[in-house]
Amino acid sequence: MKQRITGALMATGLYLIIANVGNFFFGVTRRFDWTTTLWEAAFFFVFIFLLLGYRNKHK
Repeated sequence: MKQRITGALMATGLYLIIANVGNFFFGVTRRFDWTTTLWEAAFFFVFIFLLLGYRNKHK
């Protein structure tokens, strides 16, 4: 369980960085605003957490 949470948190952190840099690069927003992608990251965390649990269960 701890390994799933750690993996999901690391993937979510990477997602937040990439999403904000992408938003800045493509002109969606001209400043780094972590709250714009925070809800997306929360759902991404849940998805990755469940995916890691499913993957470990069916190995």
